[in-house]
Amino acid sequence: MQIRTLEAGERDAWLDLLNGWELPDGWTGRDFFARWIEFDPTWRDENVWVAEDAGRLVSTVQVFPRDIQVLDRAVPTGGIGSVFTREEHRRNGIAGSILDEVLVSMRERGMELSLLFATRFDFYRGHGWECWKNQRAWLSRVGEAHRAGAETEDIAVSCFEKARDLAEAKVLHAEYSRSRSGTVIRDEALWAASFDLAGDPDEEMVVGRRGGALVAYLRLTRMSGKLIATELARSEDAEPLAALIDDQLRAREQDCLVAAGQPSEELRASMLLPCFDDLPLTVALERRGITASVVDDPENMLQCLDAEALAARLDVSLRSDETPIEFLMRVLPPERFVFWPADRF
Repeated sequence: MQIRTLEAGERDAWLDLLNGWELPDGWTGRDFFARWIEFDPTWRDENVWVAEDAGRLVSTVQVFPRDIQVLDRAVPTGGIGSVFTREEHRRNGIAGSILDEVLVSMRERGMELSLLFATRFDFYRGHGWECWKNQRAWLSRVGEAHRAGAETEDIAVSCFEKARDLAEAKVLHAEYSRSRSGTVIRDEALWAASFDLAGDPDEEMVVGRRGGALVAYLRLTRMSGKLIATELARSEDAEPLAALIDDQLRAREQDCLVAAGQPSEELRASMLLPCFDDLPLTVALERRGITASVVDDPENMLQCLDAEALAARLDVSLRSDETPIEFLMRVLPPERFVFWPADRF
């Protein structure tokens, strides 16, 4: 058994390996993971680790280099994804051995954090990651608006148009995300990639304008038959974003997000938001007859790869008796962690 990075000319073999992954929503493994080869600007052969046995790829782990925001600083982070082992080679410690090699590599490359999304919590805990449960908001309509708000009658809701809206959306994204530790900092290439990778496979993005200025936007997709907000942003006023959510929680005759045979009324009956830390938005939604319930998201897992480097970057002192994970709990508490699913890998 040899553990190494992917070699030139092995991408098809790698996709053949991942095609054994049974995925929801009609994806084949090959089609799902091929999107990252095509669209992710950080995709490199040297970011893909594999185990080879008798000339055949049997297991893999991929690193997604990202900068995430922590206390308004950009922290080099290694995202972990595409973790898969052929069924006949499972329970032999192969994936764990690859992860150990990947951890060494990420530290050597100056990555200070690592992030992954998991269901096998004990497995990843055994290699240093810890659960980082953040809070999401589950929205559902319980009635009509309590009052017709004059403050929203001048909001124009429309579909996103890249040429018209992207520059202003980037500004809203930066401002709204800045106070939320865990969000990915996007350059131009990652912005472009997010539009190609966020859909499952389709995405709907709507914007709200007031007086000609873009003041809110909302991105949506469907996952396992549920309406999922993959990203949102607003200006100081929460009403325009509430208006967008209200609009999207209404059935329509032509619905690009519904699965075959699924009524729009069923899909649009509820929505999952990726955060539950916007009190003005919650209040604005309640005025529209939309209630928000807290939902814990247990899938996020984090590991502090270099506590000293992270402390220096954040200009925060390490305590003498503090472990790396305890330090991370202090500077990035789970309840303050927000990751936009539009950046998920």
